[in-house]
Amino acid sequence: MQAPRKCPRCGIDLGSYVETHCPQCGVNLAPKPPITVGIRLLDLMIAICGSLFVLGSLFGFVFYMNSSSREQLYQGAPYHATAFRVTSVQYHRVSAGYTDASAIGIVEGQKESMDLLPYLNRIPQNQSQLMGWVPEGTVIPVYLFPTLAGQSRIQVIHAVPAEEWYRGRATWASNRALPVVGAIGILAALLSLARFFLFANRRVAN
Repeated sequence: MQAPRKCPRCGIDLGSYVETHCPQCGVNLAPKPPITVGIRLLDLMIAICGSLFVLGSLFGFVFYMNSSSREQLYQGAPYHATAFRVTSVQYHRVSAGYTDASAIGIVEGQKESMDLLPYLNRIPQNQSQLMGWVPEGTVIPVYLFPTLAGQSRIQVIHAVPAEEWYRGRATWASNRALPVVGAIGILAALLSLARFFLFANRRVAN
């Protein structure tokens, strides 16, 4: 096999013919097999699966931990149904892909605040849109948890109590979302293994 006259790493004169490795620094001098369409396709699938695995793991873990902690927060806490009358709303884009929408209002004569996203079930794009969706004077049926603090005191009325609602979300994350993320991770590992053997076989063949 004809090889370069000089080693690309150490620069030693190799002569006309040499072994597959430089005798001084050991660098591999064998020509690399070309990257085929199949290998490029595998690389693309590995990149997609890897990205989905990382994002899914992050989302699933945060979703589960948040739901589980909220379930524990409301477990056994006394509450009763009442009404939240909106006096103002606030929109904040916390980071890329995450928006905070909250409201200040009056509940049983006291000033309270609440998270509006569970009530809206959609994401506003700016302050003006949020004010259009939830104008001043809007009355929202809520549960009041008098023993809790901050926005945790006010929860939108769902078909089930807050504790059970958050338990259902945590159960969904552990039984549905996380297994899907695990399957994506296994698929990414199998694709990486297939790419390794395919590339290794091509090197042997060449």
